[in-house]
Amino acid sequence: MGREIRRVPENWDHPIVDRNYGREGPQPMFDKTYQEACADWLAEFDRVRSGGMEGYERDCYENECHWASENVAPAPEYYRPWQSEDATWFQVWETVSEGTPVSPPFETQEELIHYLAEHGDFWDQERCKKPNWTTLWGGTPGVSGWGKEQAERFVRGPGWAPSMVVENGRVLSGVEAVTQDPA
Repeated sequence: MGREIRRVPENWDHPIVDRNYGREGPQPMFDKTYQEACADWLAEFDRVRSGGMEGYERDCYENECHWASENVAPAPEYYRPWQSEDATWFQVWETVSEGTPVSPPFETQEELIHYLAEHGDFWDQERCKKPNWTTLWGGTPGVSGWGKEQAERFVRGPGWAPSMVVENGRVLSGVEAVTQDPA
């Protein structure tokens, strides 16, 4: 799964919500405020209403009622409740959904590096318990940590990684791919 480092408020306690089939899980959230999302949505709506559509959009909206999106307006629960200036801590989030935390929040990058080096993220901790998953991803059963070098390269480098990369027929986790030694 894709991962990125997001800034969060001090000691951020992410909301847990009811999911399908009676399960609970973290509330997915985009990395912008609800106010920012509404402003973007309304700007797109105004663009489409004013006739600023591209060719492919005109094909999609053949009648006179042009909607800005096939989706509904933004829902507040899918956006972060804090302002950027309030986000002073570091946390790794998955980016396959809108985003949910896959590490605890940390005050410093050094604390995050230490945690990832020792433990990996929440998904790594589950994946290392399943031998068929560790075979696919090249991991070692029972070992979830990334190691100090890989954790440092991720946190101090891109701070983002795709879900996976296939390189010369070899499957790499996204984190492994973006933190490889370029030499």
